[in-house]
Amino acid sequence: MIETDLLVIGGGPAGYAGAIRAAQQGRRVVLVEDRDLGGTCLNRGCIPTKALYRAQEVAHLVKRASEFGIQAKLEGFDWRKIQARKDKVVKLLTGGVRYQLKKSSVETVEGFASFVDSHAVEVQKKKGEKERIKFETMILATGSVSASLPVEGADSPGVIDSDAVLELPEIPKRLVVIGGGYIGMEMACIYHAFGTQVEVLEMLPHILPTADHEISSMLVDILSKKGIHIHTSSRVERIEKKKELVVHYKSEEKEGSINAPYVLNATGRTPNTLGLNLEAAGIQLSGKAVKTDASMRTSVPHIYACGDVNGKHLLAHVAYKEAEVAVENIAGDHSQMDYRAVPGVVFTVPEVASVGLSEREAGEKGYETVVGKFHYRSNGRAMIEGETEGLVKIVADRDSGEILGAHVIGQHATDLIAELTLAIQIECTPEEMSRTIHAHPTLAEVVMEAAEGVFGNPLHSA
Repeated sequence: MIETDLLVIGGGPAGYAGAIRAAQQGRRVVLVEDRDLGGTCLNRGCIPTKALYRAQEVAHLVKRASEFGIQAKLEGFDWRKIQARKDKVVKLLTGGVRYQLKKSSVETVEGFASFVDSHAVEVQKKKGEKERIKFETMILATGSVSASLPVEGADSPGVIDSDAVLELPEIPKRLVVIGGGYIGMEMACIYHAFGTQVEVLEMLPHILPTADHEISSMLVDILSKKGIHIHTSSRVERIEKKKELVVHYKSEEKEGSINAPYVLNATGRTPNTLGLNLEAAGIQLSGKAVKTDASMRTSVPHIYACGDVNGKHLLAHVAYKEAEVAVENIAGDHSQMDYRAVPGVVFTVPEVASVGLSEREAGEKGYETVVGKFHYRSNGRAMIEGETEGLVKIVADRDSGEILGAHVIGQHATDLIAELTLAIQIECTPEEMSRTIHAHPTLAEVVMEAAEGVFGNPLHSA
């Protein structure tokens, strides 16, 4: 039997971050992981997806080389090498996590943990043996799994989830994506860039349902021009297996069907609590998620739940911070999570990023808003890069002047959102942002001029 100060279940962003932080404070820490260190994000999500995204970026530049006076020709894709590079990046980063845990003297145990009581778990190891671990405090960080698709034929061969879509043996000629959230839209853009004919089916009226509607509508227009077919307000009725898969759907206007060798179920993810035997520890759920307060405590005061398993924000960067808050409270502090400034990034083509409230959400909360916008097409760096499709939109409170939300679509949107996130975190006003000197020529100037746009006077507006 192992006894430890802190037990961490799950080796993803929340788990390994919490383990390392606690070990840095001098605690004895044991981390249990039943699959891969680094979790979904590092092994089957954020990192491998963006490795494929980078490959399509390079292909995009080669295709456009002549615009820049460069003689180059895209002769095709070596899918095996693209996949090998993706796997290499993942291996380097997972190796880094393993090294950091070892360096911090965190003991790692491979196996599946389930509760015996509120101070002990039993770990079923892969070779069949069992190990009991007693703990004083715990961070539960078991992440999430792909949500099931509740339609007939969803279990047919060729219906794949977000894990399997990263491991396809070849670039498919056609792909149907069910779900227009960030996972579905990212994979739609990546595979379309590699020559796949992509059809997206989204049940709601807008793709990226949590995004500002102006931004998501702009993305639909851009992607439609590229040749990605997006069907909103379209519900999948059933999936039929013939020579290929046939996806039958119904929209407000018509009933239709689409054929493809692969169908990606991208309908979201759900907290992973299966088999944990939470009842034995007295841990309460809120829906499918583990219930936590702002300190990340569960219904059992010495057990904390961080990352996707608590269902608050299924984002790796939130998981890191939640784990740090949990460790601070384990150390005796009184830390709480602040979710006002949580950036969301989507690696579509072009990228989309947001933080804070959308214009609609601000109105629903009773704010009288004023909005500033600035388009990439009026920015020198965007012209230089040949990437002039884009927009920065800032939503501010008319009374206080405080920035309530910010939304970006365009080249490097996922980087530009950092400044806007900081602005909301420190309660910055558009005036303060517009008075801040931004280097020239950079895309960051679009943010500055959008802030000036709140007052109706950006310098370079077209």
